[in-house]
Amino acid sequence: MPELLAGFTRRLHGEWLPSFCDAPHRNYTSAGFRDESIHKLTEFDAHWFMQAVDARLVSQSDGFFLAPRSKAKEQIFWQGAKAQSPRPITLWLEPVITIGALARLSQQFGWPAANLGAQSKTWEFDLVCYGASSDVELICCEVKKHSKEIAQLLHYMHLHCALAPHAEEPSDPKERNAYRKVQGIRVSWPRYFWALGPGGEGQVFRVQREQETQKFSLIPIAEDSLMYAEA
Repeated sequence: MPELLAGFTRRLHGEWLPSFCDAPHRNYTSAGFRDESIHKLTEFDAHWFMQAVDARLVSQSDGFFLAPRSKAKEQIFWQGAKAQSPRPITLWLEPVITIGALARLSQQFGWPAANLGAQSKTWEFDLVCYGASSDVELICCEVKKHSKEIAQLLHYMHLHCALAPHAEEPSDPKERNAYRKVQGIRVSWPRYFWALGPGGEGQVFRVQREQETQKFSLIPIAEDSLMYAEA
């Protein structure tokens, strides 16, 4: 196993998994953890997750991670069926990538930790960058665990952002999920939308609103557009 993943695995078993399992409201046994669930984690995401923890960009308690402007606590483990003993526990990739992105925004793109949080006000986005002295959402980020999921999300978002809001949400679950991201953008009108996947895959977009309508376009831009600027 590459060094970074080996280090992540040691810390998972030594720090984060015991904290999660030993929380009074859980009282799980760590013997239920499935090590194979780590195999899909990239070295890139393991590195940035550990950077976020070590730089104290998130605090951790009872297996929950919290950033300064987070609207919700993040957990990196997923519990399986209660009927199985020991109860299966797996690594949850999306929160690991989300927490790692906090470190990238701080250390790579210069954002103050106080401006960063997981989960948006509308609960539609996994990560948000706020203005310096306001609740204005400047960047909204959605995290997916696979590049195919990013492609599908963007396909439906491009489709729906060019249309007026519907009377009813789409019936297909994946299309409905993407439609809700479009609707989330229509609430906060961020400058940028960041679709992020494993290993740093993804795309940054400028949100270009069509005058005062609810229609907009997602214009692909360079990743360095995420650099912090006073706002």
